Amino acid sequence: MLQSASTERHPFRSLLLLLLLVFAGQLVFTIIGILIGGLIYGFKAQPDSLDFLRLLQIISSFGMFVAPAIFFARLESNDWLAYLKLRHFYIILALFTVMIMISFGPLLELSLEWNKSMKLPPFLSGLEEWMLLKEQQMAELTKQLLRMGTVNILLVNLLMLAIIPGVGEELIFRGCLQNILGRWTGNHHTAIWITAIIFSAIHFQFYGFIPRMLLGALFGYLLVWSGSLWLPILAHFMNNAVAVVTAYIYQQKGICLDKMDEPDRLSWYLYVLSLVLFIGLLITFYRYSVKQGVFAKGADGSRLG
Repeated sequence: MLQSASTERHPFRSLLLLLLLVFAGQLVFTIIGILIGGLIYGFKAQPDSLDFLRLLQIISSFGMFVAPAIFFARLESNDWLAYLKLRHFYIILALFTVMIMISFGPLLELSLEWNKSMKLPPFLSGLEEWMLLKEQQMAELTKQLLRMGTVNILLVNLLMLAIIPGVGEELIFRGCLQNILGRWTGNHHTAIWITAIIFSAIHFQFYGFIPRMLLGALFGYLLVWSGSLWLPILAHFMNNAVAVVTAYIYQQKGICLDKMDEPDRLSWYLYVLSLVLFIGLLITFYRYSVKQGVFAKGADGSRLG
């Protein structure tokens, strides 16, 4: 029987263990994905096969995020579901989460537009060129994967780009990493923002760093205030699924996917309304959580803050 180590292992050792499991999981499952893809689609067709790329992405993402998080939680605690805060789901808070994500949309778009307009100082021009190149490479890969001509491909893309990232990334970042950093720093605000910065940086999309960091912080507070990882998972899934479904609708209407990157500017008062609604919903979420006694229970039922 696995013994609980969360109260015995230093957070730094827990962090090293988590990183080891993530790298090992990615390596092993990528190899498995290549072998399975080769057997199904043929090894010679791999580089040009979107079906192969999708299969590889699904398998490697599962191996990099889902499997390591569950294995790590089992090593850290006898009750891995409680450690990852997966034992409770609150319907009312889930409805608030949906409304929070909807109200946050315009603000995210505004932050993305601002992020893209940022320029580094001249002496960092080399770094800026490298960042731009990485951004273009990631954008091109994403556009390839978002090519959807049928509902079946839409469903596969929802699994690949919304369900697995929504579940897996939240398991690793909020369920494991934020937990470790919270024990290490003794401050859930610090843990939330450090995790959000790492979460954004790991995507290597620098011109979307700020909105992704803000999303990561929002997911972190949803977890701490509710004590349930299912709510960040729901919010993360919503954010990704909207982009996938929008891309599908664009293609069905014959609209170029490049249009998705063009800013859709709103009137200033709509941004103000978005901000007011967002803050109001967050406050309501927080107060409801406190009133119901769910803010913020840890794996052992103790309050975190």
